[in-house]
Amino acid sequence: MKSKIETYLGFCVRAGKLAYGVDEIEKKRKGVFLIVFDETLGANSQKVLAQARQNLSCPLMVADEGVLGAYLYKPAVKAVAITDHHLASAIITAAQSEPQFKFYSGGTN
Repeated sequence: MKSKIETYLGFCVRAGKLAYGVDEIEKKRKGVFLIVFDETLGANSQKVLAQARQNLSCPLMVADEGVLGAYLYKPAVKAVAITDHHLASAIITAAQSEPQFKFYSGGTN
């Protein structure tokens, strides 16, 4: 059975409401409501996403190794930004009951 987050990410893909990768996320100036990244993402890229979180005033979530790529059916994807307010809210709510997703607090999680 699919998790709720996997379902919501699928909706984001079909609706075209995802920005893939650190570079694309960094280019965004507004309209990002949630950033999710894989825990295996490099330290420098994590710093870039932490700065993007500050600039965009949105939450930053960490997914356990391989979970994000598996949910998107794109194993190489390590970071995405959700650009739909309602889907981002739904993912944030669902993440509280799914242990493979944690909210980023800075430093090491």
